[in-house]
Amino acid sequence: METLYRYSKTMPFPTAKSKAKPGTGFRNSRITLWILAILLGVFFGYSRFFEGGGKGWKSVISSDGIGYYAYLPSLIIYADPSWEKFTAAERANYGRPDYNPQYLTNVNGKQVNKYFSGEAILLLPFFLTAIIFSWITGADINGLSFWFQLFTGLGSLFYLFCGLYFLKKILAWFRFSENATSITLAAVIAGTNLLYYAMSQPAMSHTFSFFAINSFLWLSIRFSENPARPYGTLCGLMLGLVILLRPTNLILVFALPLFLNRARLSAYIKNILNLKKPGFIAGLAAILLVQALLWRIQTGQWLIISYPDEGFYFSSPRIADFLFSFRRGWFIYTPLMLISLPGIFYLPGQKAGKLLLFLLFVSLLVYISSAWWCWYYGDGFGQRPLVDFYGIFMVLLAALLNGARSKPLFRFICTLTALCILLNIFQIWQYREKFISRDNMNASKYFYVFFRTADEYRDCLGGCAEEPFYKADLIRPMASFLNGFEKPQPHWINQDPWLAGSKAAAGKAVFLFRQDKEFGPGIEIPYDSLSKTPSMVFCEISLMLRDSIPAASNQAMLVITADSINRSYNYYNAFRLNDIPYWSTAGWRSLHFTLNLPKFTNRNARLKIYLWNPAKGVFMVDEMGISLYGKAAK
Repeated sequence: METLYRYSKTMPFPTAKSKAKPGTGFRNSRITLWILAILLGVFFGYSRFFEGGGKGWKSVISSDGIGYYAYLPSLIIYADPSWEKFTAAERANYGRPDYNPQYLTNVNGKQVNKYFSGEAILLLPFFLTAIIFSWITGADINGLSFWFQLFTGLGSLFYLFCGLYFLKKILAWFRFSENATSITLAAVIAGTNLLYYAMSQPAMSHTFSFFAINSFLWLSIRFSENPARPYGTLCGLMLGLVILLRPTNLILVFALPLFLNRARLSAYIKNILNLKKPGFIAGLAAILLVQALLWRIQTGQWLIISYPDEGFYFSSPRIADFLFSFRRGWFIYTPLMLISLPGIFYLPGQKAGKLLLFLLFVSLLVYISSAWWCWYYGDGFGQRPLVDFYGIFMVLLAALLNGARSKPLFRFICTLTALCILLNIFQIWQYREKFISRDNMNASKYFYVFFRTADEYRDCLGGCAEEPFYKADLIRPMASFLNGFEKPQPHWINQDPWLAGSKAAAGKAVFLFRQDKEFGPGIEIPYDSLSKTPSMVFCEISLMLRDSIPAASNQAMLVITADSINRSYNYYNAFRLNDIPYWSTAGWRSLHFTLNLPKFTNRNARLKIYLWNPAKGVFMVDEMGISLYGKAAK
């Protein structure tokens, strides 16, 4: 039976007292915590008020973060559950009359915010403060002006600091050394992509989830030790917030056995299900009821599926890509997590049981996360769905540091941790400065810009390889086009052939980009001829390319446009043909691109896909193919 030791008069501690470990570092984890808080505040202030000509504050609420936040202005300022008034405010703020929020989806004919409301609940005090400051200063009370952006960012930093505080409490409960605790607190910020989301995208849900998960774990530990106090209700409230931030984070409950031994876990479960003392159930139900009420207000229904066009492929998870790909691989962009894993062998408790439970938790976490249809989760630095759980993995790093009994081993682990911190900070800088592609990295791109700082490597990567949207029909294309430039083809534009003889990739003709040709071949077609029903469109484009002179095609672009895709929104996207700058003229190369277009709801929309050669380099194109796919029939 596991031996219990006293951490205080009321708190039995789950492991033997540890001695101070060899090595150097901060001796007081409280000092470390405050230093981190100050540095985070300074870096946040710099990135928001000095970068972008002093306009960096305008992008605090951005990306997916606008969807999590939108509940507050829509319901409190505009009292409009249809979202139309706040959408109008967004259009005015961005200066884009054709803007349509990506966070809104259609459920039973109603506009619904697909994101859950947990972040909005946490930000409510900061939002109300922003209203007061806006009223005092005479600023616009539109939900997107300066004070709203500022206090949303400060709210994110506040909850990040609270998450670090609860992590420190958990590490102290394990009685890890001050060195191990201080290094771990510094590492979770500086050595992981949590730093990126705290500084660059603070309105995203990850810093809030980091707080909610760490606080739930700490409250669960306290509740398992003293069920008579109100920890049960607080546990229920925090678990509800965990769910309303990201529903898949409910997998957190499988990590509880790492913190509670069998006897305490059994008592914990009995206490939370005790109907005579329903604190936990009442707290959980109170939070979940908030989301049900919001759905009721928006749609008239208490329960809906707010992600009707997205989902999981549980039969084909992309586990290897999720962990190791150069596109967004967890261990590639956050190698500190790989270093932390051996810490499970040093975690106090029954070693075999802890290892099996940890493997179960990590397996479920990676399996569910990698089964999402877009396993790389769009734009972002590293694998962002795992950021929420970094408190758990940092307990393992602290256990590893705490268990290092010799100075050489301790220093070796510290050295690896320091290297991970340096790599993380540098690659975040590269990502922010457009050395690393936002969404389309691969091995050749990664090593081409690895540790590069010269301007010639900035924004030099091209290509596009998006996953097909959820349940795209890849068997029956809406339309397919192939042009070998031997003769004119219907729906093709700028297809003048050039007889190349033996230089052609196939046949006798190619399209030749000369110095007097800026726009090249492509298609232009009305959506009505592709489909009679609204649908997203997945594009697959291939071509053969050969440079006539070195680097001729390095500035060449593939352009995709759609006029009036939903009567008010015009779509435009363009990216370079070459993944990395290309310097050879030896033979033909095969290029392949895939990307998703937003849902077409206007049958009169016109889709255009074509090549653009703004630098007017001399190169040849042959065998250009375009296939378009819609959504599979139910």
